[in-house]
Amino acid sequence: MASFDPKSLSRADQAVLGGAAVAFIAGFLPWYGYTGPNSILRAYGSVSGWSAGFSAWAGTLLLVLAGVFLLLRRLEVALPSLPVGPAAIVAGVSALGLLLVIIRWLTFPSVPGLAIGSKYGVWIALIAGLAETAGAVVALRESGEPLPWAQASGPGA
Repeated sequence: MASFDPKSLSRADQAVLGGAAVAFIAGFLPWYGYTGPNSILRAYGSVSGWSAGFSAWAGTLLLVLAGVFLLLRRLEVALPSLPVGPAAIVAGVSALGLLLVIIRWLTFPSVPGLAIGSKYGVWIALIAGLAETAGAVVALRESGEPLPWAQASGPGA
């Protein structure tokens, strides 16, 4: 394994790795909850991203895994050969992770008039996912890899 220099990372790589790190941390923050009056004390309850249902934890995990995969590629770790290029994998996994986080955010129930609904953790995860996916798409475009659906296949290819 060659020496790794963090300064050699492109802006797109930095966006992917930063987004993955922030998404991981956001998974521990409140994503959904209640804040309201309770006789003498103020009641509060929340659910973290890792506990907010399948699309929350799976989306967060995919965002983190896309960053881990990119980091392993930049560290020149030997990885198995895949039918699509590494930049396409990072972009696809990030986009799928972001989609799942968006689905979870849109499916949180809310109660008008009460402080029940999305909390700041899901907003941080959404912003991290957007930055990560944007960085991954820029890296894919700069890589020159063919898109998975544009690759030639079949006997005449």
